[in-house]
Amino acid sequence: MRAIQRQAFFQAGWLWVFLGGLIGMFWMPPFACADEAHFPKAKVMEAFLELHTGPGRSYPVFYVAEKNEALFLIKKRTDWYKVRLFTGQEGWVHRDEIEKTLRASDLRNSWTQRFYDRHIDGKLYGAWSGGTFENDPSLFLRLSYLLSEVLALEFGMGKSSGDFGETDLYLAGLVLRPWKGQWFSLNGAIGGGVVKAAPAQLLVNAESDRFETAYAGVGFSAPLLKRLALRGDFRHYTLFINPKRNRSFQEVSLGLAFSF
Repeated sequence: MRAIQRQAFFQAGWLWVFLGGLIGMFWMPPFACADEAHFPKAKVMEAFLELHTGPGRSYPVFYVAEKNEALFLIKKRTDWYKVRLFTGQEGWVHRDEIEKTLRASDLRNSWTQRFYDRHIDGKLYGAWSGGTFENDPSLFLRLSYLLSEVLALEFGMGKSSGDFGETDLYLAGLVLRPWKGQWFSLNGAIGGGVVKAAPAQLLVNAESDRFETAYAGVGFSAPLLKRLALRGDFRHYTLFINPKRNRSFQEVSLGLAFSF
């Protein structure tokens, strides 16, 4: 009976992973067109416009566009626009530096779209993953919001099912991405939350209980498709059972992450 429940548990979980992947796959970013003729066209309104080699201030400036130069808006990633000049140079420009150009070219959208562009696009990530929590099959659902290029606030829920009962996790913490590569990125995570344990009915006189927990861990992500990435996590949890007794648990999980 327990084996059947565990099989159904994983079948339902991986269905959600598959659906999450489809959402990330088909959620297309603005300005993603194959034909340059369909890219939004604008004219530089600032005194000059610095083009970076990548979407971040850590990337060097390789070209400075002058006022009245024409450009195409190729795509957008978080607060950065990729632009192509008529001379062929392609680079990245921060939203604050191109705001006057967008406004003068009548490319600003409604306040809802501007709110999405400024606060949601490329900053909000969802993830589904499956794995083990202290050797029991587990599923995890996480939602992250980028506070900066290297720091994110993350909320998560997890569910683990074993022979001796079920465990629910409700977590919040910070994710630090000190090394972000084009094809592979590493991160570290710290946080805490609450763990609720419900013993199996076969255990006599056993009662449900809740414990506070803290965790730390490392993880990786690797892009698969547009806005879709493979994500892996290893986290070490400490459950505070009472002032004199703690227990340790480990999570190992693998799944999919996508950005809104």
